[in-house]
Amino acid sequence: MKKRSSLKIMLDLMILAKVHTRDLVIATLAGVTSFFSSTGIAVLAALLIVRLGGFISVPIYKITISMGVLVCTRGLSRYLEQYMNHLVAFRVLCTLRDKVFAAVRRLAPAKIEGSNKGSLISMITSDIELIEVFYAHTISPISIAVICGLTYIVLIALYSPAIAAVTLISYLVMGIGLPIFFSKWSKETGRTLRQKIGSLNNIFLDLLRGMTEIMQFSYRKRAIRIVEKTNKSLVDHQAVLIEQLALLLALEDVIVVLTTGAVIVTGILTGLSTSVLLPLAFGIFFSFPAIANVASLGNGLSQSLSCGERVLNLLEEKPVADEVTNGFDLDLEDGSDPIIVVNDLSFSYGDQPVLENFNLEVTQGEFLGIQGISGCGKSTLLKLIMYFWPLERGEILISGHSVQKINTQSLWHNISYMTQSTEFFEGTIRDNLLIAKPNSTEKELREALDKAAILDFVDNLEHGLDTTLTELGDNFSAGERQRFGLARCFLKGAKILLLDEPTSNLDTLNENIILDALKRNSDGKTVLLVSHRESCFKICDRVIRMQKKESFSKTRQRLYKDKIQTPRTEHMNIR
Repeated sequence: MKKRSSLKIMLDLMILAKVHTRDLVIATLAGVTSFFSSTGIAVLAALLIVRLGGFISVPIYKITISMGVLVCTRGLSRYLEQYMNHLVAFRVLCTLRDKVFAAVRRLAPAKIEGSNKGSLISMITSDIELIEVFYAHTISPISIAVICGLTYIVLIALYSPAIAAVTLISYLVMGIGLPIFFSKWSKETGRTLRQKIGSLNNIFLDLLRGMTEIMQFSYRKRAIRIVEKTNKSLVDHQAVLIEQLALLLALEDVIVVLTTGAVIVTGILTGLSTSVLLPLAFGIFFSFPAIANVASLGNGLSQSLSCGERVLNLLEEKPVADEVTNGFDLDLEDGSDPIIVVNDLSFSYGDQPVLENFNLEVTQGEFLGIQGISGCGKSTLLKLIMYFWPLERGEILISGHSVQKINTQSLWHNISYMTQSTEFFEGTIRDNLLIAKPNSTEKELREALDKAAILDFVDNLEHGLDTTLTELGDNFSAGERQRFGLARCFLKGAKILLLDEPTSNLDTLNENIILDALKRNSDGKTVLLVSHRESCFKICDRVIRMQKKESFSKTRQRLYKDKIQTPRTEHMNIR
C-alpha cells in the first residue's frame, strides 16, 4: 500500500471537496463568529466583576445586554457552523462512495479475486464514515483556529505585548506541537486498527457463509477462538488510542491553566491594572477551545487519515488489465474461422505458473469441452479470453482480433460467461434476468426461461417472474439458480458461450437438465465447457484434456487422439 504523509492525505482529501469551497467558507465564518462570541461573553463577565468592584464606570445594563446579544449570536453561528460542516461532509462522503464503487468496478474482477473482501466492505462502509471526521471537524476548525488565534494575539498585544508573546507560545504548542506529535505517535496504530477491522469483517463473512458447517462439524470452538483472538488484538489497539487521547486532553488542560497563570503573573510584573488584567485573563482562558479543536485532531484524526489513505490508494490503484476503449468493435458475423485462436499462451499468478506455451483453435459453432484437474489452468483460460487478466506471453484472437485490441465492452457484449455459482441480487426473478438484457420483452424473458428448462417451474410460482429472490438467491436450490443463470445467457444471445464448471455442484438430474438445455439451444453458438466431470462432455463435439505437470520444469505440449470417436478427445500437458 502506498504510504503518504498526513499533510499529503489532507491535501488530497481537500481536493475532493473543492466543489464545496463556498459552503466551507460559510462554515468557517460562522465558526469564527461563534468563538469570538464565546470569548466576548467571558470578557464581558470579567468586566461585570470589575464594574461591581468599582474599577470602571460602565453601566451594568449595557454589559448585560451585550452579553445577551453575544449569547444569541453564539447559538446561531454555532448551529450554522455545524450544519454547514456536516452538510459538506455528507455530500463528499456520498461522492466518495460513488467513486469507490466505480473504482472497484474498474479494478474487477482481479481486485475482487485477490483482495480481502472484508477489508473492501470495511472501506466502503466504516472507512468512508470515519472520513467524515476530516470534513466535518478538521478543515474549518483549522481555519477557525488560525483566524481566531491571530485576531486574539493582535488584540492582546494592544494592551500587553508581553502577555501576547506568552499566549502566542501556548497557541503554537497546543495548535501545532501537540497535533503533530500525537498524529505521528498514533498514525501507525490507526493504520493497523483499520486493517484489523477489515480482517475481522472478513472473518465474520467467512463464518456467516459457513455457519451450517460450523454447527455441523467440530469447528465451533476453533471459530470462537479465531474471533476472540482477532477481537482482542482490535481492542488492544483501540486501548492504545484511548490512552493517547486521555494524555492529549490532560496536556491541553495543563497548557490552558499554566498559560492563564503565566498571563496573570506577567500582567502583575508589568504593572497592568486590574481592570485590564482580569478581562484579559478571562478572555485568554476562554480563547483556547478554538485552538484545542485543532490539538484534538492529533489523536482523533489518525484513524480518519488512515481511512482516507486507504480510500485514496484504492481510487488511484491501476487495474490489472486496462479497459480497451480505442480498439476494434467485435463483429462475429464476419464468418471468421476458427473463431477463437490461442497461440503460445503463457500465464502465471505471481510466481505460480499456470499456463505455458498453450495453443488452441476453436471453430465457429463448435461445442468444445475442456477437462482437467484443479490448477491446470481451465478457468484461467476462460478469464484470459474475457480479458479479465492481461496476457503475459502469446496471444488470444477472437474473430481474428487480439483480445488486447478489442474494445473491452464489445468483447464482453459478444461473450456470455457463466461460472459454477451464479450470483443473484436482491430483487425479483425478472430483475435478475434483465441484468443480461435490460430492454427485454415479456416474450423474450419467457423464451429464455423455456430454453433453460425452468419456465414451467416459474409459472407454478405464486408470483411468477415477480417472485422475490433473497440475498444470493438462497430461497432457490442450486439447480434452480444455475438454470436461472443459463436463462440469463440465453437472454443475452451472445454468439460465444463460456461455461466454467456449470454443473459441478449439482446432482445428476439437474446436471442432465442443464446439459440437455445447452445441447438443444447451442445451434449457431460457439461453446467452451470447462469441467472436471466426465459426464459433462457427452454433449461436446470435441474434448481437450489439460494435464498439470508434477514439476515446474520446462513444459512440453503433446496432442493425442483417443480411440473414442464421439466426442473427439485431445490431451494437452499444461503447467
